[in-house]
Amino acid sequence: MTLGVFPAPIAGELLYGVLARHGFLAGSPNAAEHATELFGRRSAVATFDLPSGLDALAANLPALAGLDGAGLLRHTLFPFYAAFQHEEARSAAALDMRASDASSAHHRLGVAAFRIRAGVALRFCPECMAAQRAVHGFATWMVAHQLPGFPVCAAHGCWLRDSMVTRSSAGRHGYVAPDERNCPTDHTSGPDVEVPRLLLNLAHEADSIANGMLPAQPLSHWRDHYVTRLARVGLMRSSRKVDQSALNEGLAAYWAPTFPHLPAACASFGEQGWAAAMVRSHRKAMHPLLHLMMDGFLTHLEQGGAIPVKAGGIAIGGVGLRLATSGVNPRTGRAPRADWPALDAALASEVAREATVVASLVPPVRVTPAEIERRVRKSGWFGKRRFKLPLATTALAAIEEPLDAFRRRRAAHWVAALGPHCRPWQVMRPAGLRSDQLPMIREVMAARAAASAAR
Repeated sequence: MTLGVFPAPIAGELLYGVLARHGFLAGSPNAAEHATELFGRRSAVATFDLPSGLDALAANLPALAGLDGAGLLRHTLFPFYAAFQHEEARSAAALDMRASDASSAHHRLGVAAFRIRAGVALRFCPECMAAQRAVHGFATWMVAHQLPGFPVCAAHGCWLRDSMVTRSSAGRHGYVAPDERNCPTDHTSGPDVEVPRLLLNLAHEADSIANGMLPAQPLSHWRDHYVTRLARVGLMRSSRKVDQSALNEGLAAYWAPTFPHLPAACASFGEQGWAAAMVRSHRKAMHPLLHLMMDGFLTHLEQGGAIPVKAGGIAIGGVGLRLATSGVNPRTGRAPRADWPALDAALASEVAREATVVASLVPPVRVTPAEIERRVRKSGWFGKRRFKLPLATTALAAIEEPLDAFRRRRAAHWVAALGPHCRPWQVMRPAGLRSDQLPMIREVMAARAAASAAR
């Protein structure tokens, strides 16, 4: 059955947003009937990122809409996730999304295995929504705002905010449009700091690949591509071997200002880190954010930029390596022996600072020695030097947040985010809690209600 009316998508609009607008214009009485109108079946699942059944949807659209299954794909996160994939994976995922009722695109594109995960709530930019209402008369969800790992709006250079529309609150089959209630502009979910320039650059690059489509390349292409560029900037030990130590230190130093705002996986370096895997033989897909971080770092070096590396006094830049401190032995090229007492004191302070940063992240992240260790150095680094770094090791052990306290803090965040009329089970799901924590959630809700009444 051809739909009588269907809204024209605007550039960069998420398909979920287009279908939410259709539900409003068509006056669909409930989610099941709306799904039947769109896809011809009541069981069609409303998916934020990689929906299925697109050919069935396209067959029901009026001819004037000018959209087929391939056109609908461009309004999903498919171009973003497929950007660095080989042709076979792309084609299989696209076929699943277009022809299948239950898409396995998340598995075919490697999304299910990525350590960088999508948030539970749709995100929005208040300035984008104001501009949309002024130009189009409505607000909608945008593809660029839903890219996992990118917390910044490329168009306005501001922090994105979490809406109150989650998979659980919207329902399995429901399409919810943004409005003042589920996207309150007085609800701050971003850091109270200026957006780092590097994050804005990343957002622009991500927006570019999400609204276009890079040529498909085999996974081996990306290893060869990066090794060629590493050789150009002098980060190879030989014609075939990458200088892993210099590469990891350079990446860590260059992107350090962004780590408080990026997923923890982005700061995972060393032999088991993402950078090392990226310049070895590719056996699996890697998240687009990691590709863009590698590309941004190498582009900086190719343009003659230099990065001071805190761990060895070496600056990387231009077409080679140059010593950056007078403390390096000019004959051997080696750094002097470490001043362990001074390093111990400095690391103890850094551990305390990072613990404060992690405790302020939104949504809440548990403060654990492992999380802080990954941010300050790398996993296992302190344990191997515990006798040389007693102050830092003690500080690291002391910062662990009790699990019950973290669960309560996470529950409090989602109670505030979902509003005063939410129910305990609605808090439980996005907070990642189990049903046996429902009494604690009720306590948190009661405490918040009492505090609000007192004000």
